[in-house]
Amino acid sequence: MFLYDKQGGRENRFGTVKDYPYIATSYRLTEHEHYVTQHVPALVGLQPSPFVEIPEEVAKEKGIQTGDRVRVTSKRGKLEVLAVVTKRLGGLEVNGKKVYHIGIPIHWGYVGIAADRDPTKGANWLANALTPFVGDANSRTPEFKAFLVNIEKIG
Repeated sequence: MFLYDKQGGRENRFGTVKDYPYIATSYRLTEHEHYVTQHVPALVGLQPSPFVEIPEEVAKEKGIQTGDRVRVTSKRGKLEVLAVVTKRLGGLEVNGKKVYHIGIPIHWGYVGIAADRDPTKGANWLANALTPFVGDANSRTPEFKAFLVNIEKIG
């Protein structure tokens, strides 16, 4: 694993559990193919807005309901999108402590039909703004699937 940002040579920023108590997992939706389909009107119509999935327990604790705007932060950046409260993501028991994860689809960013509709919000839709730059040193394959985050209701 390489632990330095190759563009700037600075030490990577992971954060700590104290500041970022949730594990985020990025994933793809069946309605979109990576980032390409954010330019296809029919597919954007099926999944028009970026969102994050939040376990019911976390949502209840934070006063978040489906449709609320939330800010997800990591040591590297932020994402400001809609919340989808779900039973699909529950807590995991890790060393006797309950740990929750947040689900983040990767398909939205600075460009595309949805971002063009509201460029001010599109600036904070990029899932990889949160991810650390780590991966295999030999293959240079990045690992953008799991990282620490916090979440709060905004607006």
